[in-house]
Parts: sequence; C-alpha cells; structure tokens
Amino acid sequence: MITKILFTLTVIVGVILFFRTKRVAPQQQRGSQPKKELTENEKMFRQGAYLFMLFMVLSALAVFFLEIGDKYATVNVHVVNTQTGHKMTYRAEQKDIKSNSFKTLEGRTVYIADIERIEIVPED
Repeated sequence: MITKILFTLTVIVGVILFFRTKRVAPQQQRGSQPKKELTENEKMFRQGAYLFMLFMVLSALAVFFLEIGDKYATVNVHVVNTQTGHKMTYRAEQKDIKSNSFKTLEGRTVYIADIERIEIVPED
C-alpha cells in the first residue's frame, strides 16, 4: 500500500518538476523576449493536466483513508470447533487477524487449531 502511495507521489513530483523546468529553460534562453501567449488548445490541455493530477491525488488520499479505516475496524471473531460445534466469540481489530492466530482487543493472542475455523463478523 505504501509503495502505491509513494509511486503516485513520485509521479506527481516528476510531472511538476518537468513542467517547471520546461517553463524556466526557454525563458532563460530567450533573454528579454516577450512571453508567448498560449493558444486555447494549450490552455485546455494544461487545465486538463492539472485537473487530472488533482483527481489522482484526491483518489489516492481517498483510497488510503478508506483502507486505513477498514484495517482498524473492530470485528467479532467466532472460533468454531468443527468436531464439537462449540463456538467462542472474541473482539479484535481487522489488522490483527492472521490465518492461524489473532490478537484480541484485550491483548490476548489466540491461536487457531487445525480442527477449528474462524468466522469474522463486522460489528453493527
């Protein structure tokens, strides 16, 4: 997840640096020549690029916060013995649940045996 965010931020910084150097370099070469006016197509393209970058940043932030919210959600974990049908219920955070163990909100670590299965039910 962090690599996706870092990659997105790297692309955004790269695009900003590209536009900044592209804008500065021709001005230095020209000296005191008057600034060229942008055509309508160039203006629309630039606005579209800025809107696209804004959309990408907002999308990355939304996905980041939604995924963080899901990881820290409190769920009910039912441990069911498949032979006897005995059911134990625990409360844990989603991020603390592994395939063969989980950590409860009270700090206990519960290990799952091969004859047991777990059911994860979101809290209401």
